[in-house]
Amino acid sequence: MLRSAATALLVSAPLIAAAPAQAAPQQQFPCRVGTHTVTSNMTKQFSVSVACDAQRTVSFRITAGDTELLNVQKTVKEGAEESVTVTAPRVPVCATLKTEGESFQVCG
Repeated sequence: MLRSAATALLVSAPLIAAAPAQAAPQQQFPCRVGTHTVTSNMTKQFSVSVACDAQRTVSFRITAGDTELLNVQKTVKEGAEESVTVTAPRVPVCATLKTEGESFQVCG
């Protein structure tokens, strides 16, 4: 229900504020991670992008509280960038990325 409500809200609510893309601090995660958030009065559009120096399969899991909004795997080719975007009610959203036994979490 949260997904369909979020999609319906996106259609009806104008986007009024955009946060610049941010590079998340890197720990042991082997890829570069960036985020971009656009908010309106009722919704948040949250994008996560990943770029790797070598081809890797990266798992993206995005949640809002205990609700899973997205769970997908993408092949990130060497030198290329892959991204995912979700639209949700205006609540904290977190992305957990995993590849080759390493994980990384970023919230927005």
